[in-house]
Formats: sequence, C-alpha cells, structure tokens
Amino acid sequence: MEASENLWIATAVALAVGIVIGIVLAQVSRRVSGGTSGSAQAQLESLQLRFEEYQQEVATHFKTTATLASRLNRSYQDIQEHLTHGAMELAPDDMTRQRLLAALDQEGGTVGESRNRKDPAFDSLEPPRDYAPKEANGPGTLSEDFGIKRKS
Repeated sequence: MEASENLWIATAVALAVGIVIGIVLAQVSRRVSGGTSGSAQAQLESLQLRFEEYQQEVATHFKTTATLASRLNRSYQDIQEHLTHGAMELAPDDMTRQRLLAALDQEGGTVGESRNRKDPAFDSLEPPRDYAPKEANGPGTLSEDFGIKRKS
C-alpha cells in the first residue's frame, strides 16, 4: 500500500515539475521569438541542456528513493520474521505462543501475507478493479454515450 502511495506521490511531483518547466519554456520561447535569432537559439539550447540535466537528476532521485523504500520494506519483513521466531522459541506455553503469533499477524500483515503466498489459492486471487464492468456490446464508461438514453 505504501509503495503505491509513494508511486502516486512521485507521479504527482513529476507532473507538477513538468508543468512548471513547460510554463517556463513557453515564456522563454515567447521572449526568444522577439529577440535576435542567434542569442535566442543559444539560450534555447542552454535551457534544453539544463532541462535534460534536471530530468536526469529527477530520475536518479526516484530510483534511489525506490531502492531505499525496498530496503526499508525488507528490513520490516526481517523484523517481523525475527519477532515470529522469538515468539515461537521464547513463549513459555502453547497458548501464549498462539496469542503472540496472532497479535503479530494482526498488526504486521507481512508475515501472514508471506505465508499465504506459499498457498496455491493465493495465486488465483484477482486484485480489485478500478473500473466498472462493461457489457459485451455496450459502450464503455469513458464513452460519450455511456448512461445516456436516446429517444427512438
């Protein structure tokens, strides 16, 4: 869930940066069209170079962020496994062990999910859809005619 939230945040930030850069480039091109063509061309090339460098920096930043988030997730899973192992080894009786494991599964979710991934039924689950189902010959939800009843 966090990874998809991070992805949406990263997408929104990249979109905002792209809009700002587009506005700046549009204003620069307006100014350039009124000036001399030689210096305008040099300015445009300079801006293009700066923009490409900025794009590289953004790509590097998000790649590093994704790597760090992945490392954080692995560390969290390692902690959950360590706690589960500790509950199994250190609990004085079976009832206490079961309560500890149930509490870990309920709070963490990660250990329970890793157990379910070994289950063949886990592979047959389908993720929820973000769209309304479509009839075979009917218009899709993005169609201009969707939901409009026409008089014959």
